Amino acid sequence: MAGVPELRGLLARAYADDPLMRWIFPDDATRADATAAWLGLFVEAYVGAGGVDVLDVERGARGEPSVVGSPPEAVAVWRMPGAALVWGAAPSVGGLLAALVGVERAREIGAGLAQTRGLAPDEPHAYLHFLAVDPERQGRGRGREVLAPGLARATGAGLGVHLETTNARAVPFYERLGFEVTAQITLGDDGPPLWAMWRSPDHRP
Repeated sequence: MAGVPELRGLLARAYADDPLMRWIFPDDATRADATAAWLGLFVEAYVGAGGVDVLDVERGARGEPSVVGSPPEAVAVWRMPGAALVWGAAPSVGGLLAALVGVERAREIGAGLAQTRGLAPDEPHAYLHFLAVDPERQGRGRGREVLAPGLARATGAGLGVHLETTNARAVPFYERLGFEVTAQITLGDDGPPLWAMWRSPDHRP
């Protein structure tokens, strides 16, 4: 089974050069470990809520991605309406961030991230929190494949899909899957640009 430790490692590799992670954790020497620790808290909560699809090396591009298999090469982390995330007792997301970057910097980052709160639509929707593909497996359709089950679930439930990305190269990838840019902002005073995107519940491949 691809457990949380393996998924932490995958996220650290996939987000090593991500603009958001470079902004939050600017030190190249410590970014991988910090990313694994911080994003790992989210993964734990989403695994508990059943919102994680994993594509593993052993099964490759065969079959439906799931949480069963061996070394993960891609992961999609989803939140559906009404899903309750299962957070651990400690540390908290904010508390760990403060421990990693300092209290004052954590406040600045928190203020920047708070700018995204009004970007999601009011109507019930699926939220794609993370998409990560192992750098050695990128460019082989793995991202599209690991997204397929979640997109199908959203379509089947009559839900649109909201996501946010700070990776400019990801925007055309998502557009090919039926997403449209709904907003672009800059995080904080020194942060990266962020694109909010939406896939209509009426979209059909």
